[in-house]
Amino acid sequence: MSKAESRPGPNVLLSLAENPESTSVCSSWIGPVLALGTRLARKLEDFSGRQLIIAISVPSRGYAAALIGSGWTLGRPPAQVTTDPLTVLRAALPQGNYRAVNANHVMSGRFQGLSEKVVRDKLRMDVSLAGQWVVDMLEAVAATAEGDPAERMPRPRIGSIGRMTGVDQNWARRLVAPAADLAIVGTKAWISDDLKAILARGDDPDGDSLATLLLPRTEKSATWFSRIYSSSGFADQLPLPDDVSLTILDGQGAIRYLNDVLSPIVVCVFDRSVADESAEEQVVQLRNSRGEPIALSTQLGWVPPAGVEALGFTVAL
Repeated sequence: MSKAESRPGPNVLLSLAENPESTSVCSSWIGPVLALGTRLARKLEDFSGRQLIIAISVPSRGYAAALIGSGWTLGRPPAQVTTDPLTVLRAALPQGNYRAVNANHVMSGRFQGLSEKVVRDKLRMDVSLAGQWVVDMLEAVAATAEGDPAERMPRPRIGSIGRMTGVDQNWARRLVAPAADLAIVGTKAWISDDLKAILARGDDPDGDSLATLLLPRTEKSATWFSRIYSSSGFADQLPLPDDVSLTILDGQGAIRYLNDVLSPIVVCVFDRSVADESAEEQVVQLRNSRGEPIALSTQLGWVPPAGVEALGFTVAL
């Protein structure tokens, strides 16, 4: 069988395992929920000037927000900047913030300068950036607007989902220059549990953890793709940073902040296992008073899977 013939078709099922030690389970709803995030990532500019709001109702909130967010980060391109290490470092600003990636680590810190020395009769160039690193061993370097929480972290590894979506082709570039424009609001403990799950293509043995696909900003981050906020006390975090393009409100406790979130796209994830209609009424009232409905199947190219209900509309920002 040729390589082309061995590729899975569009109907291949995705699987989830609760953690690396758990058995994975294939299900037809996983792919479409992931695809919602990817569709939104590719349609961001289509609704320019208006805020797009998607409300989905799921039997239980587990994994929904994390899958939508993963679809978004997989669909968003890295920042369109030069990442060739020597080109960037030769033009680097002294004491400017930079990220670099080699085969094993992501490094983040202030640029201290380049140095040359002879090692085994060969000229070697090193860079001082959260330590000393051989320039020839770096795969990508990019400037950052601000410092990261950590100076060094192990390089995140990707598997079958990364290959399926093609992000393995520019993974180093994504790590040093991520879009980093996703926010998820919800119960942090539940989201943290969701991020332990392993997403895979069918029964492939090398799936990707949702934590790797989302790379949330933590105190250990030398690079990150997303921010996670607790819905408890979220009012103190408002307004969200201007660079947030998608905000996912995970559960009714987070959805009550809908009117305070001004990012271009908002996804509300309703948990039908929770008997609370106040958040639903808030969304319906917003749609009826200020909204312009959109057809998800034609304008977004997305159809919800069985068991998931969805609606979409836009409002003026």
